[in-house]
Amino acid sequence: MKAIKISARLLVAIVFMITSCKKESPITGSTDNYASTAAFFAANAVPLQHYTVDAVAGGNFTSPQGTKVVVSPNSFVAQGGGAVNGSVDIYFKDIYNKSDMLLSQIPTTMYYGPPIKSGGEFYIKASQGGSALILTGNTPIVITQPFNGKPADSAMLPMTSVRDTAQSDIVWAVNGTDTVRESPSGYVFSLYTFQQPVDSGSWCNSDNPNYFSAYPQGVLTINETDTAANYGTTVFLVFSNLNAMVHVYEVSANTFPYSYAPIGLQCTVVAVGTKNGKLYASFKPITISNNQTVSFSLSATTTTAFKAQLSQLNN
Repeated sequence: MKAIKISARLLVAIVFMITSCKKESPITGSTDNYASTAAFFAANAVPLQHYTVDAVAGGNFTSPQGTKVVVSPNSFVAQGGGAVNGSVDIYFKDIYNKSDMLLSQIPTTMYYGPPIKSGGEFYIKASQGGSALILTGNTPIVITQPFNGKPADSAMLPMTSVRDTAQSDIVWAVNGTDTVRESPSGYVFSLYTFQQPVDSGSWCNSDNPNYFSAYPQGVLTINETDTAANYGTTVFLVFSNLNAMVHVYEVSANTFPYSYAPIGLQCTVVAVGTKNGKLYASFKPITISNNQTVSFSLSATTTTAFKAQLSQLNN
């Protein structure tokens, strides 16, 4: 009898241990472990693609998202002015969805603050032997951006990035050197000049900078009921039924004001932060009104769940 009692106890202990291990496995198997909110964005931004073309003959490629890039013959020159021969490395990424704009922190905002409507963003850099090249300006690199099911907008203009030194963020300004036109398959962006410094590459955008001028602007104040400093909170406005996304900055503790909010439009206030390696977020749909104040608090989430909820805003 004594031996039977010991075996039963052992059996119960073994079952308890197995059950306990099964309960713990989702936690120990989690891949979300971010040192900071910046680390979250760095890990989930749209990745850079690599292509090669011949400097003399030119070349072309199509990105996984359907962007067609055509490089004309003899388009490049070295920074010192020398001729370029042989293989040229092209580094490229394209962004169309609002979710990718947010995760890559490339908002659709003019240099002085108002939102703009995007037909697609792209980054491009050419180099040879590790040294960045410049364009001759005689013939452009032609980038055809697909409509992606959205109606064509004849008011699209060529825009290039401007670094907002106050916020260390990318914003946009109209570029008089390049051109954008419509084709049956998409917007055709003709790029004649790389941005300076060329070592940093060039961010470009087909944008309608005047779309939001039809709406009166008001001040939207977004307040975090948590302590933003504890999470490194980053806040965005993701507009409904428009390809536009705005980064809203913390001006004072826990307060994120935006002075160019288009009154009457619907959007979702998306906030994301990290704490102790874990991801936190908030999604709050609103219709913008004048002098509106919106409050939010962060809740624990996962990268998978956050991306799934964010992708639902890609309308």
